[in-house]
Amino acid sequence: LGQTTVSFAAFDPHAPPQYIEQWSLSVEKSLGPETTLELGYLGSHGLHLQRSHLINNAAPGPGAIGPRRPFTTLSFLPGVVLPAGITVVNTTFPVSGINLLENSAQSWYDAGYANVRRRFSRGWTLLANYTFAKSLSDAPDFRSPMFESAIPQNNRDLSLEKGPACDIRHRFALSAVYDLPALRESGFIGAITRDWHLSAVFQAQSGFPLTISVFGDTANAGTLLGENPVRANYTGQPIFNSGTRTSDRWFNPAAFSTPAAFTFGSVGRNTVYGPGMQTLDLALQREFSVTEKMRFQFRAEFFNALNHTNLGTPNRFVNTPQFGTITEAATPGREVQLGARLSF
Repeated sequence: LGQTTVSFAAFDPHAPPQYIEQWSLSVEKSLGPETTLELGYLGSHGLHLQRSHLINNAAPGPGAIGPRRPFTTLSFLPGVVLPAGITVVNTTFPVSGINLLENSAQSWYDAGYANVRRRFSRGWTLLANYTFAKSLSDAPDFRSPMFESAIPQNNRDLSLEKGPACDIRHRFALSAVYDLPALRESGFIGAITRDWHLSAVFQAQSGFPLTISVFGDTANAGTLLGENPVRANYTGQPIFNSGTRTSDRWFNPAAFSTPAAFTFGSVGRNTVYGPGMQTLDLALQREFSVTEKMRFQFRAEFFNALNHTNLGTPNRFVNTPQFGTITEAATPGREVQLGARLSF
């Protein structure tokens, strides 16, 4: 130690505890002897949440980053004892990036929902839910699989990081089970068509937000390996127009541009939304007795039964040839799985 430039992550030893405030309100009404309707609201506010803060980044500008950092060197505190076998050439050493994990972020969530529940009666049951929600935070989601950098663009003004978080604005889900009626009450046809159960799960939701960014540290302010925190500029043209929302052109590429060298971009965090998703899964099964102590079950499952193509996330880097295109699917195509089980 003492000769090589180091970078490291650190925790704030005096960080306040993280906590989330939650509140909710709901009303229920019976729509008959088997069916219930519930309308509700759910809100939450997260405080002192952890964020990644690069406190030693330089201001945007030309030239080497190192001399422009707030801290160019660090020193061991007097009396620090290091593990045996570590050679210390100098107690003061050059430093580059410092990723301080501090508890200074917030989150906000508001959602209205409607649930319809039908208990099993007369051969079928159903559960349906629709949620309209909005989720915000003022820190990149570095602990979730969002389509953005895990670090802020401008570490000197963290307030500019406020924007949509893992924001699924609309979501609908329905599950149902139906006992199929036998074609005949008796005989061979009745024997092979009775006791079949059909279940279905349908899900549909709007797309995840993404951040239109620049590939590389064009601001020349410092970053972490694999992160691209600099955002694009908004040109004022429509983001969605005729011919968009396709795999070849999900949004209008002319709506964004690469910011000038050594500057930050004007686009906000997670301000463009990607494709939505919908899937229908079906299962058909029958279980019957072979002997007094032996039962046999057959099951056929159809995942993405309609073979619907759910587009993946568009390329979000404005300075790449693939910008705005979608090159992969978010979910696989139709899959059929057959199964049998003998219980004794």
